[in-house]
This record gives sequence, structure tokens and C-alpha cells, in this order.
Amino acid sequence: MTRHSFLFTGTPLVLTEGEAYHLRKYWKKGRQAGTIQPLAGFDVDADVDALQALVQLACAHCHRAHHASCCEGGFPFPPEEELLLQVDEHLDGIAELLPREVVRDLLKRGLYEQHLETAGHRTIGTYEENCKFCRVEGHGPACMAHRYALQSDMHPSAVKPLSCLLYPLDLIRSEEDGRTLLTALTERTARFSRWGADYRLDYLCANYELRGDPAAAASENIRKDLPPDVFARELYRPAYVEGRDLLATLYGEPFYHELQTLIQGGSRL
Repeated sequence: MTRHSFLFTGTPLVLTEGEAYHLRKYWKKGRQAGTIQPLAGFDVDADVDALQALVQLACAHCHRAHHASCCEGGFPFPPEEELLLQVDEHLDGIAELLPREVVRDLLKRGLYEQHLETAGHRTIGTYEENCKFCRVEGHGPACMAHRYALQSDMHPSAVKPLSCLLYPLDLIRSEEDGRTLLTALTERTARFSRWGADYRLDYLCANYELRGDPAAAASENIRKDLPPDVFARELYRPAYVEGRDLLATLYGEPFYHELQTLIQGGSRL
């Protein structure tokens, strides 16, 4: 297999040689152990440590647990070119929801930026180090592209980068056989996931175990002495359940039903 034989779905980025190495080993072992099982054109990482990992995407309350969200201090993964065309089409509507200073910056510098980390691909730029679509409200970030889509009776995936919606799930396609691994961020998958290890260390949303003792967190991004209702442990759900809306929108309700049946060990059609 060639060096660039795996691609992250929803972005033109390919896995690095090191990431591809760890992915090949993980994928092969999962198939052999039966924890990764076929479903249509996908290989589903049904293991309790993968798609069944407990997560809680309480983005509106992110700042009650963290000093900064994942929408702040950086830029999104570069979207595929066809999504950029959709963003351009709806940019005027999204801009109506943005602060005036961000709109002025859009008029001056445009929406997109290119970085070494994006391999030169265009992505949504930043204003004062935050994603230009991010607007902090109350206790957390709010994506104005997401809000615009809902107000316009569209699914957010029509104008919002897939990676932003996918977290903490991951979709990785193999160019060798055309199959796509559906998994989620865990300690083991962090070695090849687009999210990497930092997301598990810096945010409680994808780390149920860390919520048990936030004071023990190594990351300075996590606040200490959290109130019990902030990312309460009883509100965490399996990653595939938390991602149901997106998966059903992308691949259909029948696919999600089959996915749920496979993971829960029932009889499939």
C-alpha cells in the first residue's frame, strides 16, 4: 500500500505515514478479533472501547468545564471543495449572524486561509485566533454556520465542515479496497484519528473517565471543582448514539438501524 492510502472522510487531508502504520495494525487486529465488522461499504468498530465509548457533547456548557472550546484557538479541518462552494453560496446569510468586527475582517481578508497543518488546502480562517464562525455565548461556543442552517431549514452538514459535526466519531477510507472504517476517538484510536490524543486530554466531552476526577487532569484547559451538573456522568451516551443524527442524515435511517443492531449484537436484515 502506498503512503497516502488512507483518507479522512470530509476533508482532503490524508493520514501521515505514522498514522497509516497504526491504522493498518488496528484495522487488521480488529477484523481478526471480530470487533470490527462489515456493514455495507463500512467496517464498523463495534468494540466497547470505540463506538460504544461514552461521550457527552454539551457544547453550550463547554466553558463551565473548560477554559476554551475546540472552536477557539485554531481553525477547522479543511473541508472538501464541494462544501466550500456551498459555504460561499450561503456566506451572506451566515455573515448576518456574525459580530460586526468579524464581518469587517471577512470583507478585508476573506473567509479562507491556508496553513502548513492543512497541507496547503483552504479552510475557514480565524479572527483573533478563533474560527470566524464561532461566537461565544453564555457558557460556550456557538457555530453561526450551524445556526444559520437550522434557521434556514437545512441540515448543518450543508454548510458546516463535516469534521466539526463528526467529533468524536471518525471516518477513514482505504484506497486499497474502498472500505471506510467507522470508529470513534479513544486512547487506542488517537494514534491515527484526525483528533489525536489532545482532544481526550483537554476536553471532558470525549473522556468519561476523566470526568470522575477533573482535578487529576493534566490539562490546564479543564477547570477544577466542577459542579455536579456540569458534564454529569449519568448524561454520557455511547458515541454512535450521540452521533445518530449525523450518521442517519449522511447514510440514511436504515443504515443507522443496521449499525445499532450490529453494535448491540442483534439479528440484522
